[in-house]
Amino acid sequence: MKKFLLIVLSLIILSCLFNFNVFATTDQGLADNEIVISETTEYLEDGSSITTTITQYLNQKQTRATRTVSGSKTHTAKNSSGEVMYKFKINGTFSVNEGVSATCTAVSCSASDCSNGWSLDSSTTSKSGNTASAVGVFKKKTLFITTQTMEVPISLSCDKNGVLS
Repeated sequence: MKKFLLIVLSLIILSCLFNFNVFATTDQGLADNEIVISETTEYLEDGSSITTTITQYLNQKQTRATRTVSGSKTHTAKNSSGEVMYKFKINGTFSVNEGVSATCTAVSCSASDCSNGWSLDSSTTSKSGNTASAVGVFKKKTLFITTQTMEVPISLSCDKNGVLS
């Protein structure tokens, strides 16, 4: 009996060891269950740029009639020297009735990699139909004085086939 319990306990411990890194991040900063759908860069007149990256999370919940699609869109703002000023990310979850419709069911946003005096001052989120939206207000401060303000709107949509844009 003790031998049987020891074997069962060993199997439980081994299964825990092999399942713990399902959402570990890779060198690119993506989770194992996340893929990049698209990435575009817009260059502005002052030499700065904004890179927009859309990612989708894999292994979503699915039933016969509907499935859940989740993903994110990230705006990465860089100054004319190529240094990241801030990243603003929206996460959206959508219920997709394949070939018929898609509805946004959840939305959130976050900021990261703020540098050179930039910080997220405020943000709001909303959802409407098949679109998740957010607006972030970033401020750059020098010696506690606001020297620049950027309002960053971002939205993530899902079509009736589960394609994010």
